[in-house]
Amino acid sequence: MLMKTRAYIDYNEVHPDHRAIHERLNNWRRWVRDSRSAWTAHPMWRHLQKKEEVERGVCFIPVNSLDGHLLEKAVAALPEKHRYAIRWAYVYKGDPSGAARVAAVSKERLAELIREGRTMLVNRLGMLANQQDL
Repeated sequence: MLMKTRAYIDYNEVHPDHRAIHERLNNWRRWVRDSRSAWTAHPMWRHLQKKEEVERGVCFIPVNSLDGHLLEKAVAALPEKHRYAIRWAYVYKGDPSGAARVAAVSKERLAELIREGRTMLVNRLGMLANQQDL
């Protein structure tokens, strides 16, 4: 019996031209998660988890809130499928089959949407930086 071989899709692959936006999107991911948890956690317990992690020696990467907010606006302005793919890749994570089903695309197209979304963000944020220089 012949079996089909399926091509492996690496959703975490980052093109060298996308390294800078990938780092900014990782900061945005931390910003989204921190801002979301701040609203749900009771003030009495909010910092307890961080205190326990510090005691265990977990390293914290500081979050640039200003850049996180800027990227949130840029991601929100993306076309719907690209926006969902970027949010899934950086914030939601999980099963790619389920994400592809929600986006109504194939798993290969989901990976393409992530790459295209990064490219759109590079172009959009590059234009914003050029406008601020004027």
